[in-house]
Amino acid sequence: MPETENGPLLTDETFFHSCLDLDRPDMSEVRHFAENHDYGQARRALAASLRSGLAARRERFLAIPYEEPENVYKYPGETDEEACERLQKHVLISVGVPCDFGAAGEINWKANPTYNQYREWTWQLNRHHEWKMLAHEYNRTKKEAYAYQAAEFFRSWVRQAVRPELSVSGYDTECWRTIECGIRMGANWPYVLFTFFDTEAFTDDLLVEWYQSVWEHGQRLYRNRTHGNWLIMEMNGLAQIGILYPQFKQREEWLQSAFAALEEELGHQIYPDGFQYELSTGYHDVVINNYERLILVARAFDVPIPERMTERLTTACEIDVKLMMPDGCLPDINDGRREESRKLLEPKLSFIREEKAETILWAASGGTRGTRPDYLSAALPYSGFFIMRNGWESGSVWGLLDAAPFGRGHQHEDKLNLLIYAQGKYLLTEGGNYAYDDSEMRRYCLSSRAHNTVLVDQKGQNRRAAYVWEDSDIEKLSGMKWGIGDSCDWAEGCYDGAYGGMEYWNWGKPGKNEENAKDDVPPRETGVRHTRSVYFIKKAPEGLNPFFLVVDRLESQNTHTYDFLWHVDSENPVITEAGVDLEEMAVCVSGNGKTMEIIRGREEPEWQGYAATGTEQGMYREINCIVAHVESDTIRMVTVLYPHGAGEVTACRVYGGENIEDGDMEVAFSDGRTYSFQEAVMRNNHKGGEVS
Repeated sequence: MPETENGPLLTDETFFHSCLDLDRPDMSEVRHFAENHDYGQARRALAASLRSGLAARRERFLAIPYEEPENVYKYPGETDEEACERLQKHVLISVGVPCDFGAAGEINWKANPTYNQYREWTWQLNRHHEWKMLAHEYNRTKKEAYAYQAAEFFRSWVRQAVRPELSVSGYDTECWRTIECGIRMGANWPYVLFTFFDTEAFTDDLLVEWYQSVWEHGQRLYRNRTHGNWLIMEMNGLAQIGILYPQFKQREEWLQSAFAALEEELGHQIYPDGFQYELSTGYHDVVINNYERLILVARAFDVPIPERMTERLTTACEIDVKLMMPDGCLPDINDGRREESRKLLEPKLSFIREEKAETILWAASGGTRGTRPDYLSAALPYSGFFIMRNGWESGSVWGLLDAAPFGRGHQHEDKLNLLIYAQGKYLLTEGGNYAYDDSEMRRYCLSSRAHNTVLVDQKGQNRRAAYVWEDSDIEKLSGMKWGIGDSCDWAEGCYDGAYGGMEYWNWGKPGKNEENAKDDVPPRETGVRHTRSVYFIKKAPEGLNPFFLVVDRLESQNTHTYDFLWHVDSENPVITEAGVDLEEMAVCVSGNGKTMEIIRGREEPEWQGYAATGTEQGMYREINCIVAHVESDTIRMVTVLYPHGAGEVTACRVYGGENIEDGDMEVAFSDGRTYSFQEAVMRNNHKGGEVS
């Protein structure tokens, strides 16, 4: 067969003599033809050898539990069968946006049909989730048209998507970013190969070109690796090439290099308390998932896994138990997502270490098996989160204080953010995680304005401006303080960094990235120190619900405007003298001189009062943001967040000295009862970790 005009770039001579291990017993005929430079016959002999090897290993591979591809590549409610029929008409979907290439036309793998050239459309299209779906549906129906469609997609892609030069960064290109290479090799292509290799659609030449392209993937992943969660995806893909493609000369070098990097990254990326260093619930599980994919493939083919790998991963999996809200979902911390812990943890049970298996099994089974955790509230002292709960039941109250460092990537400017689940819902919420575009909604979600914290002179936090990650940071304690008791839990964190300036830098580039700044106004060192102490009154006096007392101390030598933000997912807000009453929560704020405002769905002068409902473009809704405005230098503000049901007693006023050192306060409820509270007494009686 003549060489392809475009990809793969490998010539037959290079491929057969430099890439393949012709000394293997099953390659003797291939070696004979290659040495005689009869590459037409060498291709046919290689295809026959490959099919024989794949047939012998197929049962092992397909015994690995099938994993649904990630991302949005189907219409809402569309079945796999319906989607496969759609694909034959050349209508493809990426990030929820369809593109009709025409039934008789060819797919343009570099296309971008989005209205604002949202680059994720092209990148995620090149992960080839549709190919895997075609293979899975073929295994169910044996419909040959699906094999031919997958073959057509591959031929089209391999000619258009030419592998870049090795000097091209792993971040660059439309079709060959290393994250896509890792996902193709470590999640989608292997399933396609083991399904279709012996169909008529997968001809000898197609099979050889498949292996040539896989070799090019291996070379790019080996030479152009990056860091963070990308590196884990890259090394999963590289390691799977080393396991699943034994015909390559470089297989062992690639495999051992990938294993070494993955083992080393567990120490670099996983805090001692188990959270991945990007501090995002979404990417925490992306990292675990890629280790899981590799472990399952390695075990299927009797490739040993380093013992330390499963030990550290078990600690990481337990994070999904500790963070879990009463509805079984994770909070959307940073660029996280509200996924069910059960669905995330169930596939991990195959490699969880025995000493933690019962607790994780309990969460993975929805509480039907295993052992319930012997703790309620939990502190993550290195990653800097404190989780408060009064039970594990669905009707329990849950809270989370974010006293964390900035994180390695996918960060939001949200230190001291507080989240609450109560009354059966995610009640005190935030802006969430939105599409990775350059929209105002994306900028809003990244900013302090989308979180439950304090703005200084209408400006949010800006840690990103001076942020630099050091490898030694993974061993540092967060500085969070906390205590756990029978009737009350408390936690405290501090923010004393810059405010304002370049708040909306490009989401994808960790560290300082001036070329992506919205403006060149530097952040301002305001000299403000914000300390937030959260007290969870989990055993309130009889007749009262569990509630939260938040004490904010802002210290400065100059006068500033402080805006306290509370995003409450509850309707019918009414401003009262004490604060704001809503259907399911009362927000009561102490102090004289404050003014209260409710902002919902505002776009000018800046976005405020929105929450993302998904990561596709356009997926957001309006939400009530309660703002308490105060002008002062040094001030102590006390806020009561009291969840309640219809007709239940609601908090109506909080009394507390505004002196920065004053720790006494009293909450008066609408039925006349009062609750007195002394910070010093509470902290002394509920001592925990006070670390720095």
